[in-house]
Amino acid sequence: LPLFLHCRNAFSDFIDILRRNKSLIESCGVVHSFDGSLEQVKSYLEFGLYIGINGCSLKTEENLKVIKEIPSDKILLETDAPWCEIRPTHASSKFVTTHFLSKKKERWENGVSVKSRNEPRSILQVLEVVSSIKGIERHELAQQIYKNTCKLFNFENTIN
Repeated sequence: LPLFLHCRNAFSDFIDILRRNKSLIESCGVVHSFDGSLEQVKSYLEFGLYIGINGCSLKTEENLKVIKEIPSDKILLETDAPWCEIRPTHASSKFVTTHFLSKKKERWENGVSVKSRNEPRSILQVLEVVSSIKGIERHELAQQIYKNTCKLFNFENTIN
């Protein structure tokens, strides 16, 4: 199975652990909920890792600049539901075109999102942002990310 890696405010230690154990890493993996620098991306790519992007990855203008530079064949999209939604205060919110009806949890009803709770369907918003900042048509980027996902999880025979 691929590695699912999460690094929060510990890049130097994290990359040191990866380097010391490189010979033990038999499969690829993804750096989940990435929100680091371009230099960090380059270090992760040296290991062949994919970069997982969700709403927490898209908070600042600097985050958007970094995401723009990640090769499309190394991107995976995530929601990290129920956390890490794209909030109106995020730099990325201006690129979101799909909005879902939501209500406070006390007034929830079938087919309506719970306000301020990230849900799996919000992955569409992450795709909208990433395609906009990279200047790649949404469907084309979605196809590439699907291929990336199949490759990572060894489902390559399902790629059409």
